[in-house]
Amino acid sequence: MEERETLERELKMDITKGNVLKNVLYMGIPSMIGFGAMTIYSLTDIYWVGKLGTAPVAAITLFAAMAWILGSTNQIIGTGSVALISRRFGEKRFEATRDVVRQTLLLKFTIAALMGALGFAIAPAVLRFMTDDAGTRELAVRYGNIYFVGLPFMFSSYTIYTALRGVGDAPKAMYIMLMSTVLNIGLDPLFIFGLDMGMAGAALATAISATCAVFVGIWVLSSGRSNLRVPIWRRFQPRISVMLEILRIGLPAGLNGLLRSLAHWYVATLVATFGTVVIAAYGLSLRIMELGILFAVGLELGMGAVVGQNLGANQKDRAHEAVVKATLLVLVLTGVLGLMEIGFSKEILGLFSSDQAVVATGIPLIRLMAIAQVMIAMHIVMSSAFFGSGNTWPPTVIAAIIEWGVQIPLVLGAIHLLHTDQTGVWWSMFIAACVEVLLTFIWFRRGYWKHQKV
Repeated sequence: MEERETLERELKMDITKGNVLKNVLYMGIPSMIGFGAMTIYSLTDIYWVGKLGTAPVAAITLFAAMAWILGSTNQIIGTGSVALISRRFGEKRFEATRDVVRQTLLLKFTIAALMGALGFAIAPAVLRFMTDDAGTRELAVRYGNIYFVGLPFMFSSYTIYTALRGVGDAPKAMYIMLMSTVLNIGLDPLFIFGLDMGMAGAALATAISATCAVFVGIWVLSSGRSNLRVPIWRRFQPRISVMLEILRIGLPAGLNGLLRSLAHWYVATLVATFGTVVIAAYGLSLRIMELGILFAVGLELGMGAVVGQNLGANQKDRAHEAVVKATLLVLVLTGVLGLMEIGFSKEILGLFSSDQAVVATGIPLIRLMAIAQVMIAMHIVMSSAFFGSGNTWPPTVIAAIIEWGVQIPLVLGAIHLLHTDQTGVWWSMFIAACVEVLLTFIWFRRGYWKHQKV
């Protein structure tokens, strides 16, 4: 009780009290900046890899589609930990909060090591299925071999960010993400060109940056420089009951990620049938769109903690109001950015590729996605209500409907029935985004997520 009273007095920011919009901005802006830094990881890699030619860009695009499938296990643990850390902190159960952080780190590192080993084993075969281009496959495997070694630290770095946001300290998470990004930006050209490592250098730079983020984050948590001091190594033994609770909550989110990753992988495989130029344009356009939705993902990360803490404090109306205001905010931000992408699509693509065929192919997709990203962003922010509350099944059902009931059938119909070029694939993706935001809004308005017990 004494610790609880002391911590309540010392909290830098209590997001269960005060102005809701102020709390949204306090948690959302640092999370947006931090995720923007993470997105720059991808853009930095693709920028420097683009200097190596079109084939390396195609290789990293194909590998990313496969890696996202393995990464769905990260989403399982991450989503479960978001709900539990923020809910326990909102309930002022501080030792329970510490325990969730420790168990999440242990679970993440173990699962990532297993996924890395699996990636080593299956990558060559999966890439053979995706493309007949032996040179592209070889480049992708070279990148992947180093990527899989660093996977435990990549997974664990997300836990550091989740823990800091979960206890209401989004600025600290932002600082660590910025540090890691700056390091990655500096190491990329050094390894790729200075040490002549090519694509393998890009993977090594990312792995080293993530490793540094983990160790800095552990120091911040252990030293008491965040809202809650979490001595990582104290009581750092497996607690199966906590791990199972994390997995129970996160499993639907992992299934959500798996459904989306498999769909993305399958779409990438279909796009690859149009040739190296088209798959390179597709990869570049998706990376640019990632920057476009950084506002949404950043707000979602911040709002997950806001929702969890307010529900833990039995402030259901505040949780609802926070999500609504965050959704309106992201609507404005992505709308402005979308207009810029439409107006300067050629110039933006030209920053990442000197191949005029790639640029010309990517322009229609960039312009469609500039509009679609507004809807995707609103869907992402509204989903924070489900993930923050631990009611993780609705986004999974929506993912199944959108990816496999709408997008994949439309893509297959465009290619095999209408015999369109890649533009038919682009329009299929756009239509799927429109349906997705509508379904998410309907489910959010039903409000069942407010009554979820974890």
